[in-house]
Amino acid sequence: MTTRKVLLIGAHGRTGRLIAQRLHDEAVPFRAMLRKSAHKSEFTAMGAEIVLGDLTNDFSHAFDDITHVIYAAGSAETEGVHEERAIDRDAVMRTADYAKRRRVQQLVAISALSAFDPQRSGFALRHYSRMKREADEYIAHRGVPYAILRPGPLSDEPAHGAIALANELTKSKPDVARADVARIAVQCVTLGIGNRMIAFTGGDEPIDVVLHALTHEPMHAHHHAAPTSL
Repeated sequence: MTTRKVLLIGAHGRTGRLIAQRLHDEAVPFRAMLRKSAHKSEFTAMGAEIVLGDLTNDFSHAFDDITHVIYAAGSAETEGVHEERAIDRDAVMRTADYAKRRRVQQLVAISALSAFDPQRSGFALRHYSRMKREADEYIAHRGVPYAILRPGPLSDEPAHGAIALANELTKSKPDVARADVARIAVQCVTLGIGNRMIAFTGGDEPIDVVLHALTHEPMHAHHHAAPTSL
């Protein structure tokens, strides 16, 4: 079996820290990309390598000898359109470029369910959702094997272990636990789920069942959900 090494971008965020813990628990070697060295100890305690990088500058050095990338960074709700453009779109596009150049085996990107139809988002979320959507479309066309996750509204509740698949027509949007998003992101790596967009909310379908079905059904069955057709 080839050795995996995951680059976790946005490791210090609320979802990123849960992904880091999950990678540690599943003994997947990873490198945490941090903005500040002050946060190192939390991740070195998990056995992670540390790389410092700024998403608004060149961070290609973080990709040395990396096989998989999880992009879990996101702008904070209060930071405004410039930060949304920089973190939720431009840095994602740059990540896809670096991943392509380094022939990374898979890029897992955490997007948002509202990216299906940014115009239907409330005003406060509209620009954020548009940036997420543009980033998703860029990844899907960049030629890097990808898994794009579009969870519904996130909560800090404990892991539920179950979700409901969603799409652009989904009306009910129960919150989904960040811990469940983290689990799905890591399982996309360990299961090798490629060239998929997985949209989901909170629900009662066990995550293992959902992901097993996605890895064992023919690709064309899901083409309607791919960002390329949006």
